[in-house]
Amino acid sequence: MPTFQCDTSALLWDATAVSNAFLCEFMPAAPDGYVKVYLYGLMYAHGGMLEEEGVLDDLAKALEMHRADVEQALRYWERCRLLSRVQDQPPVYRFASVQQALLMKQSAPQDRPYEEFARALCDLFGSRRQLHGSETVLAYEWVEQQKLPPEVVIMLIRHMISTRGIKFPFKDAQKVVNELCEQNARTPEAAEAVFSRSEAAWKGAKKILSRFNVHRAPTMDEIDLYVKWTTEWGFAPKAVESACAETTKGDPSFAYLDKILQGIRERSGGRATTAAQVEKQIAGERDETVRVREMLSAFGMKAPVVDEGRRLVYRDMLTLAEHDVVLLAAREVGKRRGAHSLDDVTALLTAWREKGLSDAGAVSGHLDRVAGQNRRLKALFNVLGRECGCTQANRELLVKWSEQWRMPDALVELAAEYARNVEKPMPYMDKVLCGWHDENIITPDAAREEHQRFVAMAEAGSESARIGVGRAGAGQGVKRVVEQQYSQRTYDPEEYDGPTAEQLREAMKQ
Repeated sequence: MPTFQCDTSALLWDATAVSNAFLCEFMPAAPDGYVKVYLYGLMYAHGGMLEEEGVLDDLAKALEMHRADVEQALRYWERCRLLSRVQDQPPVYRFASVQQALLMKQSAPQDRPYEEFARALCDLFGSRRQLHGSETVLAYEWVEQQKLPPEVVIMLIRHMISTRGIKFPFKDAQKVVNELCEQNARTPEAAEAVFSRSEAAWKGAKKILSRFNVHRAPTMDEIDLYVKWTTEWGFAPKAVESACAETTKGDPSFAYLDKILQGIRERSGGRATTAAQVEKQIAGERDETVRVREMLSAFGMKAPVVDEGRRLVYRDMLTLAEHDVVLLAAREVGKRRGAHSLDDVTALLTAWREKGLSDAGAVSGHLDRVAGQNRRLKALFNVLGRECGCTQANRELLVKWSEQWRMPDALVELAAEYARNVEKPMPYMDKVLCGWHDENIITPDAAREEHQRFVAMAEAGSESARIGVGRAGAGQGVKRVVEQQYSQRTYDPEEYDGPTAEQLREAMKQ
């Protein structure tokens, strides 16, 4: 037996006749999806196409609807007397004459339970709103299909009127119906608890709109967001209101507020739920924003943008040092030439920590010392006639000469004069100063005297080498050397990398 029965004279590829009475009297009040089911089913019936089980599944698939929605639509048309169900397994429907259904609609009394329910429903609206037949039918389906008592449905409609206004869409009430069914709230007492929560959500959402200076009723989507914040995420209503202050930075909306609350929830680990906790979290984040912007500015960024990635980098820096030290590190890296990044700031902080520089005072003192050493190196390299080499290795040499050996600046500068024409001046200076240190030479005059003696011996060594005097030659006491140790050291020509005698004489003239 076919699922839909009607006049089978029309074939599938022929036109399906639709009564004008249906178009004028039944279609305007019916939900759109219900009309699709009626027309598609009418086509099936006229064609006599489907005689197998599962036709409702096929119909739902063809219309991209859920089977439950298809069945609900069929029940609607049954109530309109345009369909009659003649068999249950499998379900078989017969399409009735539209003219006959219209006459029955006008003359025949409705089912008493439905009539009484419709009258009670209309009494809620009075003259303020005239209900469509589809709205009354939908409300009655909550009674028949959702198994909600009529008094609960009436309570629901009253609740919708009080919270959404007299013009509320009946489809919005469907979400509350679903909540009633999910919680099995089928008694007036249980339903009242659900309505109370729903009303609280509506009022809460309305208050949020007022904070946005928007004067209208909240939509169901906005109410759903409010329920998510206060129920699923656990924010107190006052906490949600406190978070509204952050929406002034952008376009105030529920979507924007949702992102703000999500961020607070994630960054606090879900612990900030009360108004005080949210305000404290927001205040802390504002302070952090200021500190991150300070660090970025010290680094050399103009109009820096504080995003989550830079927040994370900054938080990692704070595990190494306090904020003031972070600023000093950012400033030092920002002064460097060439490409550098925030990773370089972290590396510098790590180096300072390894040196025991834990506070701003210690770091500032260290930076002052480095700056002084760099100025001293610049002066030395000016004497050398070279570009400044303010490297860590050179600073360590300077520390050894000036701080460990306590050599006067004039003595160090004199060694620089002697190293002007040397390829590697700093190692040469270190050799010269080491000799003077070993000889306890602490004045420039004593150093010059020692240097003249060194030059004389270097010249003698060069002359001996020229006439062929060997290491074991007959030159009584004369060694074949071109470099002399300032105290009790023997210079090997193969190890000598200093200036020649000619270069030394030229240096002395200068």
